[in-house]
Order: sequence, then structure tokens, then C-alpha cells
Amino acid sequence: MYALNKKSGAKISSFLRIADMYVPHHSSSIFVLGFLAITVVFGIFAGGHAYQAFNVTAAMAGFSVNKVNIIGNRQTSEIDIFSALSLDCGISLPGFDIEKARAAIAVFPWIESVSVQKIYPDQVNISVVERQPIAIWQHHGSVDIIDREGNIIVPYRRAFSRGLPLLVGQGAARQAAAFLKEIKPFSTIRQHARAYIRIGGRRWDILLDNGVRIKLPEKDVSRHLAAALMMQNRNSLFFRDVEIIDLRLDDRITVGLSAEALAHRAIAVKNLERQEKARKAG
Repeated sequence: MYALNKKSGAKISSFLRIADMYVPHHSSSIFVLGFLAITVVFGIFAGGHAYQAFNVTAAMAGFSVNKVNIIGNRQTSEIDIFSALSLDCGISLPGFDIEKARAAIAVFPWIESVSVQKIYPDQVNISVVERQPIAIWQHHGSVDIIDREGNIIVPYRRAFSRGLPLLVGQGAARQAAAFLKEIKPFSTIRQHARAYIRIGGRRWDILLDNGVRIKLPEKDVSRHLAAALMMQNRNSLFFRDVEIIDLRLDDRITVGLSAEALAHRAIAVKNLERQEKARKAG
């Protein structure tokens, strides 16, 4: 909560004293009702300089904005929200424009929706719902934080990205929510995933933290990942000397050996050939 008084140090503290006249905030019910009636009439006819006079009158009657409650914000700072309200202009609560305040707050990148309420005699309540980040998206040389709809929230910053998966490639953002939901049960794979790469706008590759690339099919990803996970549990498929684990075929899993593994295999084959020649010669 922002309490708007002299001790707060805010600029708007200057309008809490109007013409050096103090009017108690707890006026009688008759006075309050009368003032509200005048407010309605004033709202119909007033404009220009009369509006400024109205704000002064409202403040003198105890309707100056003294408190601002802000809830629901995590990524958007209270200072930014408070500044957007422009309360340092001497605005009284009756003269406070809710729609203008809502529009001013809605432009912040993290804001999904915002509600603004006047609480008489002197309080404004702000309730915001922020967009939920789902992933980091690397595309066309840019890196951004995206929401569930695949819309960019803000450019990448480490503070915003803790625990978020990295998606790479054109079209990855729009398919992110569905894909991440499909692989959610496979925690072993997710824990070792460095990036999820969108290929040709049709399917995904998973790049593991040890450099192994898992090529996923266009459809039925869960079934193929389950089969690969069974092989992982039996013989540590993901951590052997392979570069590629190809799951795109329905009836088999194929692997591509790493360069080092291929070199070792070539040496082993040559040794076997020498042994075979020696056996035949002997």
C-alpha cells in the first residue's frame, strides 16, 4: 500500500494540504451525501478550469487520494504502477479517472488485465493479473520471454528466465504450450534438455546437455519418447557414445554414433581384420 502523506516523500503529498485549510476526513453523513450529489451535477456541467476547482473542493471535503493498494504484481514494480496513475497532479478521488488509470497500467508488458476501484473517501485499489512466462524463445537472432499463447512478453533477461525451457526456431513459440504439455511426464528427459528445436515448422528435436540430439516424429511424440525412455532405463541410451537418437520411425529406434565412437569402431574393425588375416596365414 502507498500511503500518500508528507512522510512518504512522494510528490503528491503537496496536494494533501489545500490552501492551508484542514478539513477532517470523517465528515458527517449528510455532508458526504451532499457532496456526492454535487459531484454528479458537477460531472454533467463542469469542464476546463471548473474541473480544477472541483478537485480542490473535493480534497477540502476529505476526498483526496491518500492510499493506493496494489496487488497481483510480481514482475511489474509498484513504483511503475503508482507513477502511471499521475496522482501528483492534485486529483481528488471523485475526479480520478478509472478508465484512464486502467489504460495507463495496461501498457506495461507483463500486464494481462487490470482492475481499478475507488474506495471512498480516500483510497484507490489496483488489482493486476500478470502474463505467465512459459519459455525462452530464440529466433532470428533475438531471444525473448514468451507466454502460453506464444506472444513475446519482454526481451530475455536472466532474472525473468529461471527454470524456463529454451525453444529455438521459427514457429516454436506458437506450438510451445502444446509441446511442453506433451513432454511434461518425461521428467528424466526434461531435466537433461538444453533446448527444444523446431524443425521445418512440423516437428521437434530435443538437444540434451551432453550434446545428444533426439529427433522426434511429427505425431505421437509421447509414445516414441516412452519407448526411448525404456531403452534409457535398460542401457543408458542417452549417455552412450551417440550423437543422434532418431525416433521418427514407428517400428525402431536408430542411433548415430559420435565421431569418437566411429573412430573407435573403425580401429576395432581393422584389428579384427588383421586378426582374421593372421589366422588364415597361420
